[in-house]
Amino acid sequence: MAQTRDYKITLYPAHREGAFVVTKFTMMDSYPEKRLQAAGMDDLIAQVTHFAMEHGEGCRASVRCLAARKPPGFKKATEDLYFNLEDRTAEKFSRPAA
Repeated sequence: MAQTRDYKITLYPAHREGAFVVTKFTMMDSYPEKRLQAAGMDDLIAQVTHFAMEHGEGCRASVRCLAARKPPGFKKATEDLYFNLEDRTAEKFSRPAA
């Protein structure tokens, strides 16, 4: 059985522009955060997904392991966690020229 570890999840605003995903970080701004405990990567990803879906807006989930050592497979499982992305490509091209 996998060992239970503590994690901190932060959701940063994100959206899709064509083939790219754009994430915005603003210094001194506050973002939705949650601390949780998970046993194994499947449990962690399920809890992160649930938190992001409750948030409901386009976001990138940043997962930080608070334990002294990260579990095996942590980086691969948590590096590309994007949820509820909306495509803003049309907005970029529909703006009137100045």
